Amino acid sequence: RTPLTAIKGWAETLADMGGEVDPEMLAKGMRVITSETERLAGMVEELLEFTRMRDGRFTLNLEQVDVASLLEEVCFTYSELLRHDGIELEYAPPESGLPFVTGDPRRLKQVVLNILDNAAKYGRGGRKIEVRAMQQGEYVKISVRDHGPGIAREDLPHVKERFYKGRGKERGSGIGLAVCDEIVARHSGRLIVDNAPAGGALITVLLPIETQ
Repeated sequence: RTPLTAIKGWAETLADMGGEVDPEMLAKGMRVITSETERLAGMVEELLEFTRMRDGRFTLNLEQVDVASLLEEVCFTYSELLRHDGIELEYAPPESGLPFVTGDPRRLKQVVLNILDNAAKYGRGGRKIEVRAMQQGEYVKISVRDHGPGIAREDLPHVKERFYKGRGKERGSGIGLAVCDEIVARHSGRLIVDNAPAGGALITVLLPIETQ
């Protein structure tokens, strides 16, 4: 209910000003309303996705996926958005390329975008996000690292649980990583949440090169 509370509060504040609206206050209020509306829309979408999974209405449209091209497209698009927030997105394409995986490209793109969203939100103070991809044995490995404070040790075992929000200051629905975990699991892969040795959160996605 937090986004709705913020939207309602600012709408009432601006309405109470009547004809004597302070331009600076108006701009600030509209920024809050827009930001909270976008956050609410994201939370609703995550809830709908969660509901579809629970009801068995979640399907995968499998095909051969070029993970390297998918990552390059996502990072190119998302880097400009992050730049406006003062965050650098660094993607180093694998030198030797990557084998294709069998998967749903739309769902895999959703996973990467959700992880990047989390990195931007929780690692904002680090001002940098690194994306890497490589072949590791029979898997394609995708890693996303932020340079923020990392994840509290007591939260690490629970961050993929549905509706778990942790002890951080940033607010979320507690569903995003649970949805990602479910999507990756349905690709016979693994989603690993940890902290990088040099600091910051490190999210790893392992996708089998051949799924049965």
